[in-house]
Amino acid sequence: LRSQGQGVEDSLRGVLTAVLMSPQFSYRYTEVAAGPGVHRLPQDALATRLSYFLWSSLPDEELLKAARAGRLDDAAQLAAQTRRMLKDDRVAAFAREFFGQWLRYRDYLVKDPIIAEVFPGYTDELRQGMFEEPARLATYLIQEDRPITELLSSDTTFVNGVLAKHYGGGIEQRYREQVGQWQSKHKRSSDVKPESVWHRVDGLREAGRGGLFGMGVVLTANSAGERTSPVKRGFWTVHHLLGQHFPPPPADVPELPASEKESKLSLRELLAEHVENPKCAMCHVHFDGLGLVLEGFDAIGRARTKDFNGRPIDVEAKLPNGESGRGISGLIEYVESHRRKDFVRTLCRKFLGYALGRSVVLSDQPLLREMEVALEADGFRFSALFETVVKSPQFRQHRGQD
Repeated sequence: LRSQGQGVEDSLRGVLTAVLMSPQFSYRYTEVAAGPGVHRLPQDALATRLSYFLWSSLPDEELLKAARAGRLDDAAQLAAQTRRMLKDDRVAAFAREFFGQWLRYRDYLVKDPIIAEVFPGYTDELRQGMFEEPARLATYLIQEDRPITELLSSDTTFVNGVLAKHYGGGIEQRYREQVGQWQSKHKRSSDVKPESVWHRVDGLREAGRGGLFGMGVVLTANSAGERTSPVKRGFWTVHHLLGQHFPPPPADVPELPASEKESKLSLRELLAEHVENPKCAMCHVHFDGLGLVLEGFDAIGRARTKDFNGRPIDVEAKLPNGESGRGISGLIEYVESHRRKDFVRTLCRKFLGYALGRSVVLSDQPLLREMEVALEADGFRFSALFETVVKSPQFRQHRGQD
């Protein structure tokens, strides 16, 4: 460029533009072998795939060293690296990205459905705490190699000061106890505000919560502006968590009121009228009850016994199997007793798609089945899920150019 008459600044600008525009800079770029066959991924590409899967970032030196030595071709060595990386704090990136995408709350901070002015105390700090909670619990479950089913039924979660206050009751009390213990250990050496520190607390089931169902971000992201939405909460459960699909709603369905204050009828009564239309009932029978049992939490996930108009809240509802369920405990019991296979199957499909960075296709069915079998044989522990995928041909190989 200089020989063509360009000055120093213009020629450097051209070089930098070429670098920034190149696919190798913008993408995780893997050279594909020529021909029609199936080939092993090069060792450096396999290390990169593993690192971005588990950490959403570059391989560390230990993984690169194993790749340079050719050790990642050995399934046992690959599994050992996976176990090591899952114990690293960087696995929090997997928990944030995978669960945020699968469970549809990843964009909550930029697409919050709540009208904040209606709810005093619904601050950015609280929203951030809600957003972080599921990833912190998932990271803990992964690193402790707990069963995947504890995503549904866990009696444990992680909260900071603002989130503990939001949940209140026994959860806040247990958090305060943890803060007291933390302060006694750090009173001389730390300038961190105690309320900003996250602590693990137990007793969710006693407080009427449990697992993902009672988390503020799930309840809030599936609300509607000024009120709860049993339809959205129920649909989230049966569609995103359990993988059941439905046709789009009819175009002429009337909207429910924007606020409970605007209606003389409760949401339960309005939904009962709503599904008198057989075209609506054929879908709503599958999820309305799953949302109605969550009515004990308002639009921003606070526990409540009355709605905005002071009407008592009923958290008992008829579930899709025809039985009655009450509150989150009833919802957990229903999913664990009647829909666990749906949950496991959906998790496996989403997990494999995330690991491979592509849609799951028909030829992946044997691997999906292998994942389900491996989980059941190992008590549904997270390690079985990760190791089955990273040892698979789909993860370790790629097709040739032709």
